[in-house]
Amino acid sequence: MATSQVAVREASCVQQNAADNGVQESPEVIAMLAKLEDALDGNLEPSEWGGSSPPPRHVQHQQRPGGHTAFDARNNSGESGGWDGRQQHKRGAGGAGTGAGNERCVLEDFTQCSKSHLWKLMMSFYDRKGVESWSQGIVPHFITCNAFIGRSYAQVLSGFLRDCVRGAGGMKLDPTEPLYIIELGTGSGKFSFFMLKALLEMKEVCDFPVEKMVYVMTDFTESNFKFWAEHPVLKPFLDSGQLDMAIFDAVNDTTIKLSRSGVLLGPGTCVNPICVVANYLFDTLCHDIFQVDQGKAKEGLISVGSTQKDEPDPLDPEIIQRLDNRFSYQDIPDDYYTDEDGDEPHFKRILDWYVDYAAQGSGGMSILFPVGALRALRRLMTFSDNRAFVISGDKGNNNPEQFKGLMDPHIAVHGSFSVMVNYHSIGAYFTSRGGFALHNPQEEASLKVSTFVLTGDSGGDEDGEWTGEAMDRKDLERSSQFPHLEAAFRTNVEQFGPNDFFVMQKCMKEDAATPTLKSVVALLKLGDWDPDVFYKFRDTILNQVSTAVTKLKKDLCRGIPRVWSNYYMLDKDKDVAFEIGRFYYGIREYENALEFYRDSSESVGQHHVTFHNMGLCYYSMGDLHQAKINFELALGMNPNYEKAKSWQRKVHQELNCPEVNGEPSANGTASTTPATGITDARVPTSPSAEWTVPTPLALPAGEEADSPADGLPLEPPAEDLNTR
Repeated sequence: MATSQVAVREASCVQQNAADNGVQESPEVIAMLAKLEDALDGNLEPSEWGGSSPPPRHVQHQQRPGGHTAFDARNNSGESGGWDGRQQHKRGAGGAGTGAGNERCVLEDFTQCSKSHLWKLMMSFYDRKGVESWSQGIVPHFITCNAFIGRSYAQVLSGFLRDCVRGAGGMKLDPTEPLYIIELGTGSGKFSFFMLKALLEMKEVCDFPVEKMVYVMTDFTESNFKFWAEHPVLKPFLDSGQLDMAIFDAVNDTTIKLSRSGVLLGPGTCVNPICVVANYLFDTLCHDIFQVDQGKAKEGLISVGSTQKDEPDPLDPEIIQRLDNRFSYQDIPDDYYTDEDGDEPHFKRILDWYVDYAAQGSGGMSILFPVGALRALRRLMTFSDNRAFVISGDKGNNNPEQFKGLMDPHIAVHGSFSVMVNYHSIGAYFTSRGGFALHNPQEEASLKVSTFVLTGDSGGDEDGEWTGEAMDRKDLERSSQFPHLEAAFRTNVEQFGPNDFFVMQKCMKEDAATPTLKSVVALLKLGDWDPDVFYKFRDTILNQVSTAVTKLKKDLCRGIPRVWSNYYMLDKDKDVAFEIGRFYYGIREYENALEFYRDSSESVGQHHVTFHNMGLCYYSMGDLHQAKINFELALGMNPNYEKAKSWQRKVHQELNCPEVNGEPSANGTASTTPATGITDARVPTSPSAEWTVPTPLALPAGEEADSPADGLPLEPPAEDLNTR
């Protein structure tokens, strides 16, 4: 069982014992449970549990003036389901809650959720933290920032373009005009790099000229913009004009000014359909809250507060860790949305749909309405006369069955916070406007990916019945005109998509005690040699490569250059170049190892272990003078590094130097025998970092050795080389 699962069970036992004995739950236990449950249920890796612990998860009913029922819902960071009340009852959370004796700082009285202070805190968090949100693991990002998902999205977009070239849905493409691919809420830029790279590699098979595609990275923070502009791997794309960037507030801005080309994108400026990418964005844009109770729609009002008595800075992002929100519900008029630039009938139609759907069952419904996402998409689609392709991945739901029951919305805290995206509502919006949606029907998924298409409308789809089945029929009829898009979505999202890849690599790392090198190579190939996956399984690779059969070594050697070409510097604690250097040393390719050790020093910074490992490379190549220089550089950075002292002494003796470290050296000649052992690693990953000679491997039944070395261990690589 994975360590995190054991920890959850242990914490759960402590919590249950306390409850059984009438003892109030420990806040530390509750916080630990919340964080670990987030890792198990959602997309947090163990290394991404950054940020402060969320507050306890208690619920207490209180009566508000006017007869409205309100809930004291202290938010937790679990990501299962979409609503706080349901999850807390399912998990059996109890305790005292926020009683009258506890003081609460009210940041804002009850107001419409989309206009509440909650979203100001969100903007403040990303504005103040910048790229640090991703580089330090405060916000989880691997699931949407890897080579696999970049390639998957590129394939889906290619399917859409192939259908457009053939006139699907009346769509037309002009190959002499730019095709703008706008990524909203780009963040670190890592996904942008992967998708753009995948598109360029499809140049020979794409039905639209790739050189006319312009990928546009957007975000509202200056710090993110500066990070992209200075990132070395993005420079070639920027110089070629296939990448541009802009400061753009998806909630408020109506135009996009591209920084490199100076082009102003706005209503009616795009000849070709606008293509929009939005990962982990919609869950952070403003939402409204609704319930359907006894056949009537009600709006949910929120009062944003903090568990701390006083908050001198109401925009302090740390308040997110202390959120103490209350909710209240009241009836709404039939025309709730009255200022939506023509979308009022579509929003009304969607709310009416939920009222009708709830009437078919019992117990009511609780709905998060992604009004911020819909407004952003509406404005962008005006750029191309309402012809658009949208692909989005987020935590959320597309099955309205998940909305049944009356409960408060669940707000997940993970450094910042997020809510569950109602992809069903977004799909209904596109269908109402004459378009369609493709949803992945998989229920158990940390990342839901959906695609939406609008072919141009003149006010919306006004004909026919508007019920659940009728909406589904319209979607099927319209999407059938885009067979290549449907096929690409089915292959790259439904059958095995980004969520499945995330689950596979996570389970292989956490549940497989000792994964084989062959299985790791298969995973790397599936993930297009993603650098984070390589880094995650580096120990398996380094420990098994010396005894691997020649064929498997060749497969690795063919793939490692792809790992490096996919590398996007973000987290300096993950020194991929250093680990590639160790790999090449392990297979005795010392020149390649030195090249990557140098890259490590240039990109991440000099380190005494890097110099030490370079010294071992030179020693194994018979260049004792360079070996001596690098061992001395290692000791210059860390005079107490015993392994470098030992090797410096050995090299001095072989060079017949008169004295080293104050001790006379023995006479000797330069040795050309490769150093034995395993290279040093900067962060030990096991209790013992010493090299152990592996047991010879037996060849699989029916497989013949390519050479006498197949199935036998190589002489271990250089002695005393562990991790940094």
